[in-house]
Amino acid sequence: MSHSLHRFGKKPESLKGDFCIYARAAKGVNRGKGVGDKLRKILDIYMSERAVNFGSSHGGRSFSNGLKAEEYAKTLDESYGIIATFDSGESVKGVLKKAKEADTGISIVVSGLIDEVVKIARECGLKPHTATLSLGIFGKVKCLPEDDVLEMTTMCGHSLVSSELIRNVMEKVRSGKLSPEEASLIASKPCTCGIFNTTRCAKKFRGELQ
Repeated sequence: MSHSLHRFGKKPESLKGDFCIYARAAKGVNRGKGVGDKLRKILDIYMSERAVNFGSSHGGRSFSNGLKAEEYAKTLDESYGIIATFDSGESVKGVLKKAKEADTGISIVVSGLIDEVVKIARECGLKPHTATLSLGIFGKVKCLPEDDVLEMTTMCGHSLVSSELIRNVMEKVRSGKLSPEEASLIASKPCTCGIFNTTRCAKKFRGELQ
């Protein structure tokens, strides 16, 4: 799931509690008739483990922007995958255990700090068969926004969350015009596929992540 791999953190600690789980049917294998019921089952599992965010790039909205799980579920007959964001390893473990038991045949991809993801998988009796790693940022890095901003913008893998939006809501948090939670919801809105972690964003705005 390459578009969720490039989340930036100044330290590994700033990336803890930030996981994305993508369930995706494969073309020519299990995509098409009947996949909607399987995806709805996985969506139920996501919600039972307190998903922070999810979304639909086709529908143009995320959970943090008002998309309801019941509404989203109705659209899954025409879909081939669903993605959700979680803020704890325990939630990820719960999803993987329930997905293993459900045995839908849908591929499950988890992104996060590799050591944490592998540890969680093994605790669930699963053996990851593939790993894709981000090797960092190369090129004219001086053209990038400041680190505090980059940590937020890279939570949208399609680069829809702008640097100016993050700077704007950061300043409003500092001046008391917005709470960290309100600011994180505003920041997340352009990310329609729902991989923007509003919990991590609010922690950053509260100064809890360095």
